[in-house]
Amino acid sequence: MSIHKFGTDIIALLYALVKAVQVYDLNNAVVQTAAKKIVYSLKTLLNIYSRVQLVRYMDYVFFNKQRLRFEIDGYASLQFIHDKLKTLGIKSLSFLPGIDQEEMIIFASLFKKKKEEFTNGYSSSGFKRILVEFSTEEDEVPDFLREGERIKRTYFKALKVTRNLMQNLWMNQPIDVKSSRRIIYNLIDSLTQDEFGLLTLTAIKNLDDYTYNHSLNVGILALALGQRIGLSKKSLAKLGSAGILHDIGKVALPRELIYKSERLTNEEWELLKKHSDYGIKEIVKARGLDETGLISMTIAYQHHWNYNGSGYPIHNKNESPILFSRIVRICDSYDAMTTPRMYQVVPYLPHFALRVMWKLRNVWFDPLLTKVFIQLLGLYPIGSCLELDNGEIALVIRQNQGYSDQPIVKIILDKDGKKVAGKVIDLSMNSGIKVIKPIYAQKYGINPATYFM
Repeated sequence: MSIHKFGTDIIALLYALVKAVQVYDLNNAVVQTAAKKIVYSLKTLLNIYSRVQLVRYMDYVFFNKQRLRFEIDGYASLQFIHDKLKTLGIKSLSFLPGIDQEEMIIFASLFKKKKEEFTNGYSSSGFKRILVEFSTEEDEVPDFLREGERIKRTYFKALKVTRNLMQNLWMNQPIDVKSSRRIIYNLIDSLTQDEFGLLTLTAIKNLDDYTYNHSLNVGILALALGQRIGLSKKSLAKLGSAGILHDIGKVALPRELIYKSERLTNEEWELLKKHSDYGIKEIVKARGLDETGLISMTIAYQHHWNYNGSGYPIHNKNESPILFSRIVRICDSYDAMTTPRMYQVVPYLPHFALRVMWKLRNVWFDPLLTKVFIQLLGLYPIGSCLELDNGEIALVIRQNQGYSDQPIVKIILDKDGKKVAGKVIDLSMNSGIKVIKPIYAQKYGINPATYFM
């Protein structure tokens, strides 16, 4: 059994016990049975690990250093435990060898209470095998999460690999397939450890490197969406590779067409649309006819097919695009809409791009995947600038699971419009501050990407 499975089981059992003590007397059979189950599971795990530990950091819960994903199965229990740890101010919760039913029941009876009652009760109860570490106002990042620099290195190495791949195809040079494979697995590992840490970097938008940035960002967004719907690591590797290669057919087109600064003529637009056809030939050159290559060819050909049967290249409307193509269709559209381009200097605000995509569900986009994608990014995606009701301007730096309209933000402009290195605010924990509206950062001379570099 995987660490992730162990973790979700413990979360579910703790959830069941806390719910039981909220309803029944502590000596009731329901409470005793719930306590017996979690203690049995903890003892089994403590034969493997020296301690069983839950850590809450930002919007994540980690079980023995492994991040627990919010999935359809077990969503309610993980959300409940996450919110309880947050409202009680608990940074980490550790269970040690020797844990018994009585101690577990007493702890659960305190865990259901409000913060002050819990803190006082925990201090006076003398727990020996259940250790709580409380959060401080300026919490340090847990040692095992000091991955920010590594994730940045992974992103920029992936960007370099993507650029080299496309440039070599443009110039008919040999392709380094091994580097491409390695970087996909590095991206998957980074997503597994810190999903939003890697997604943050997709806010980097480079007008000069649009083709390369866009290809990598679509690959990362596709990996994140694929992970959210429970794809295996092997499937994610295929999806990520195909996501990065989705626009590879553009290397068969004249560069002056790709980088044209004015709007395309009808004839130029029809030529540009052929990149979906050309992608098949370029992927054969880059990947050959292995399984990932075949999937990548399918996605390159189908990524402009719409959910209702429209789109290009022209095809039988009764022929549906494969799952991976429907995923890339969503990610490709979102990144294109929110990125400045030669002929689209002012892009969509991320918030409004998601609203447009939601309106087009069942038309252009798979409705279920669109819903999961919006849940993944939140109503105000990372990198969004928000006007707050206190007159300050804030940058979204993190999402809050379960509170999609109340992200974690950093104040970047004060009430007088002066740039500041302001404090970080969790809007889900600060009911006195409300979001007025998302705004264009360019209006204030701000480049959100610089805050994530």
